[in-house]
Amino acid sequence: MINELERLLSNAHAPHDALCFSSVVVMKDGQTFGGVTIKNNIFRDAIYAEQAAIARAVAAGYKKKDFDKIYIMVGSNNINDLKYLNKDVIIEFMEPSSLVYLYDLNRNEKILKVGNLLFNIY
Repeated sequence: MINELERLLSNAHAPHDALCFSSVVVMKDGQTFGGVTIKNNIFRDAIYAEQAAIARAVAAGYKKKDFDKIYIMVGSNNINDLKYLNKDVIIEFMEPSSLVYLYDLNRNEKILKVGNLLFNIY
């Protein structure tokens, strides 16, 4: 999965700060959906990688009960940059016991449960 996250990361767009993310959400039936960060130059609007991946799954017809786990990579060497995640959308669609796999460019890894996401990223 790390190779796919790295591949997706190269498609992200963040011209003003270069802090990009990639994400892959895995459904209970094994189907996967990827997403990347898209930011614009006016510093206001952004599409989060995890938001894009989850939206692709929903657009394909999946429902809240269908989500299994999510993988997210930050395009920096600092895994603590993952504090910029859109935690709300993850919590909305995934069960508290679902796993969140977090990586940085050095392939450092953190694994959290969705239910603990708010308390362990900062």
